[in-house]
Amino acid sequence: MWRIIATHTREGREIARKEIDVGEVTIGRDADRGLMLQSASVSRRHCKIRVDHSGATIMDEGSANGVLVNGVRVTPNQPTPIGPGVNVEIAEFRITVEPVMMQQPMMGMPGMPMQQPMMGMPGMAPMPGMGQMPGMMGQPMPGMMPMSGQQMGGMPMGGPPAPSVDLVRLIAEGGQFNGRIFDLPPVPEMTVGRGVGNDLVLDDQSMSRKHSKIKRLGGGRIEVEDLNSSNGTYVNGRKVATAQCGPGDTVRFGELSFRIDGAGGGSRAGQGVEGTGGVIAAPSWAKPVFFGLAGVTALVWLLWIAKLVVPGGASKAEVEKALNQRVSEAAEKVAAAKEALDKSDFTKAKDLAEQGLETDPANLDGIRIRAQASRAIDDESKHRQGITELEKNNPDGFTAALRIYDSMSLDSKKRTDLGTSLRNKLIPGGEEFCKKKLFRECFDALCAAGRLGGEKLSPNTIKLLKDAEKRAKVPAPCPHVK
Repeated sequence: MWRIIATHTREGREIARKEIDVGEVTIGRDADRGLMLQSASVSRRHCKIRVDHSGATIMDEGSANGVLVNGVRVTPNQPTPIGPGVNVEIAEFRITVEPVMMQQPMMGMPGMPMQQPMMGMPGMAPMPGMGQMPGMMGQPMPGMMPMSGQQMGGMPMGGPPAPSVDLVRLIAEGGQFNGRIFDLPPVPEMTVGRGVGNDLVLDDQSMSRKHSKIKRLGGGRIEVEDLNSSNGTYVNGRKVATAQCGPGDTVRFGELSFRIDGAGGGSRAGQGVEGTGGVIAAPSWAKPVFFGLAGVTALVWLLWIAKLVVPGGASKAEVEKALNQRVSEAAEKVAAAKEALDKSDFTKAKDLAEQGLETDPANLDGIRIRAQASRAIDDESKHRQGITELEKNNPDGFTAALRIYDSMSLDSKKRTDLGTSLRNKLIPGGEEFCKKKLFRECFDALCAAGRLGGEKLSPNTIKLLKDAEKRAKVPAPCPHVK
């Protein structure tokens, strides 16, 4: 069983999900697609994902904007292997493909080593041919299941059955913690906040000292309760007092956004995971086997590169020379991309990074620089859109500009600039709405100005806000202005 999840990368919310045993799931803008992504950037019939006993693949069906796998655009009409840990992007959507692991009874004597050779393991396909290797670096081979403390590729790993452990972790998306993984402690209830006395401490200025409370519900699900924080708690973009959520959902504390991963997603090979009922631990040989397979994958990838650049019958020295030359050429392009990025020439940085990745798709600096440049280009575009909306100087324009501001990268300078422009427009605009007796519009504008931070609102502005709150009969006071 495989699970396919589509998530909006900017809004951090799940769009759709599909579970399938064997077969294919079509993706696109048309209503007849298995996963429908409503965006002008997505083609009507964009791509399809196929899964079977050997693993999962994705194939671009000639879309306009393509499919990115680990930051590299795949070749149209050619299946590309994907799976757990592989980053798949379609326009502004992230596609997660993961096996749904089923609990299986242990077979055989405790501690008995495996007698079956590795290539004969159930669920593992033979190593793909040389022509299938592009894009494989850093990806699991087709048919390989991720290692857990109990099984690998469907084969029990020895030892007695371990008790079920409710694993929940928060994966940061954007902001100063971007990409970091926070495993929640194995306690039924915990607090989150800026203060050192919390179970989960997030030192960020948007966090209250004691911001929220998290309760475990089992099965990777949690309940989030806001503790009267200044900047609020949000689940899937909606501000909440108390709400339940689970794997695939997003939770935001102030300005820090996290994707929830659970129900076994927190365990890693070679590392015990403590729970309420004991410890799940992989056997001693699991880690060497894992790194051995990773080494084989890297070796085959290098051989494929060599096959492209070196004529048949070349010597070992010629192969090494050709490989080193391609890596050096890529490194030069990536170094130039970094220089352009430092000078804020984001388009040039993106182009140079892509040129380097065409030569060496495994260059991690190139992947990182291209991602940073792409985000910066996107933020520059959104900044211009936000300023255009602000110039309308009306409630609809302010609302649109605020929405654009919230969709930008949290660490972007352009976001900070737009926030300053917003605040400078919202305060006089809100005061003008109050004079025109547009009290709800006045309240929304002044409250939003308080959320954007900066200097404290003047006593007169706060008085207007409180008066507008009463006259508009707003159901809840502005949480950003005390």
